[in-house]
Amino acid sequence: MVTTLLSVGVLILSLVSWVAFDHVTSSINRQDVFKGIKVRPDRSAGSSINYLLVGSDTREGLTKQQLHDLRVGSVATAAGKRSDTAILIHISKDRDRATIISIPRDTYADVPEWTDDKGVVHSARHSKINEAFGRGGAPLLIATIENMTQVRIDHYIEVNFAGFANLVDAVGGVDICTNTAIHDDKSHIDLPAGKNHLDGITALKYVRARYFDGMGDLGRMKRQQKFIASMISAATSTGTLLNPVKLLSVVNAGLATVTTDPDLQKDDLVTLATQMKSLSASNLNMLTVPLSDVSYANDGVAGAVLWDPELAPKLWQRIKDDVPVAPTPKVITKSSALTIPAKDIVIEVQNGTDINGLAAKASNDLATAGFVNGATPSTALTTVKTTTITYDPTYSESLRTLKAALPNALTVPKKALGKKFIVTLGPDYKSVAKFTTPKTAPAPTPTETSPFDVRTGADTSCK
Repeated sequence: MVTTLLSVGVLILSLVSWVAFDHVTSSINRQDVFKGIKVRPDRSAGSSINYLLVGSDTREGLTKQQLHDLRVGSVATAAGKRSDTAILIHISKDRDRATIISIPRDTYADVPEWTDDKGVVHSARHSKINEAFGRGGAPLLIATIENMTQVRIDHYIEVNFAGFANLVDAVGGVDICTNTAIHDDKSHIDLPAGKNHLDGITALKYVRARYFDGMGDLGRMKRQQKFIASMISAATSTGTLLNPVKLLSVVNAGLATVTTDPDLQKDDLVTLATQMKSLSASNLNMLTVPLSDVSYANDGVAGAVLWDPELAPKLWQRIKDDVPVAPTPKVITKSSALTIPAKDIVIEVQNGTDINGLAAKASNDLATAGFVNGATPSTALTTVKTTTITYDPTYSESLRTLKAALPNALTVPKKALGKKFIVTLGPDYKSVAKFTTPKTAPAPTPTETSPFDVRTGADTSCK
C-alpha cells in the first residue's frame, strides 16, 4: 500500500513551495534504520535510487471513528507493529523509469546475525520475512533484504494505516475496477463487481483484503499494484494537487504518520520530484518477486513462499545494473519513406474505360516499375471515372508503394482480398509516377518480451 506515498509524494513535492516544504518536513519522524548493519552491497549503477517502503499495521494516528470503521482494535489491544507490506522501488538514473517490486510478507528469508537494543546477539536463522521486521524492526528487515538481493537500499519510508487513509482522502478518493465482487470478513470489506469509488478507510480495507479469493497475500499484492495505478491516475487528475493551500494541509496530515531514514532530506526529495514529474504511467513497471513455491516448509518455517532460484536473481541483477525489467515503450512515428519494394507487390490491371489497349499499356508500365502482374490485363465489369486501387487493409504498407506509383488513384478497401491489388483504370491514367523503394523489405523487428510478470501504471482496467 505504501507505494502511493512515493507516487503521490513525487507529484506533491514538485508543486509545494520551498517555504511550504519546510513546514511539511518538520512533521516527518526519522529513524536510524541502517544502524548496526555490518555488511552492505555496493550502490546500484550510476545514480539510480532504491527505496524500501514498508506498510506498518500500527494503529497509531487513527481516530476513534477510523478504528471503529476498520474494526482493527485499538492501539492498546493491537500493540506494536508488523510489516503489512514491503515494496522495493527502483528509480532509474535518468529518472524516466520506476520499478515497483512487491516482496511477499511470507517470503522464506535468510535472516543474518543481528544485535538487539539490549546488546544481545542473535544468530543467523530462517524465518518469514515479516518476522524479521517484527523482531528487529527496520534495520533487521533492511539487512535481510540486502542480504538476499545484494541490492543496496538507499532510503527507507514507512507508512502506517492513518497515513495511507489520509493520502487517499487527500486526492478525493480512488476509483477501482474489480472483475468480481469482493467480500472479506477479515478486512470487513464488501464491494460489488465493477467500478467502485473508495475513500481512505475503504481503500485501506481493499489493499489489506487477502482471504476472500483463496490467493492470500499473492492475490492481495496484485490488487495493491492495481490500486497504485489507480491512485496515480486520481492524483494526476484531481484539483487537490493544484491548490497549494489545500495541498499543504493534507500533506501535513499524511506525513505526520511517516517514518524515514535520517538521510532523506528535503533537497533530495525536491530534486527527485522535479526530475520525475514527467514520468509516464507506461514507464512505471510493477511486479512481484518471481516465486517457485507458495507453500514451502523447511527449518521449522511452514507455509512460506520461496523465490524462484533462477528468475529472482535475474530480477535483482537488473535492478543493480539499472536495466529495465520489461521492454521500454517506444514512440512510433509514421515515416514517409516507403518500406515495401515493388517486386513484392502483385497486381491485376483492369480497363474501366472504353479506351482500347489502356490495360495492356498500364500493365507494361507497372511491370517496368517493378510490380508483378498476377493476371492477364482484362476489361472491368463496370466503367470508372477515376483510376481505383482495390486492396486488402492487411497490406497497407504495400498500398503506400502502389499509391506512390499511382498518386491520383482512389483506394477501396476489401477485406480478405489477399495480397493481390486490383487496379481499375480510369480515363485519367497516363503513366506511372517515379518513386523509390528499398530493394528488399526490412526484416521484422523481433518482439521483445520480459521473463517476469510485469504490469504498468497504465493498467487500471477491469481485467
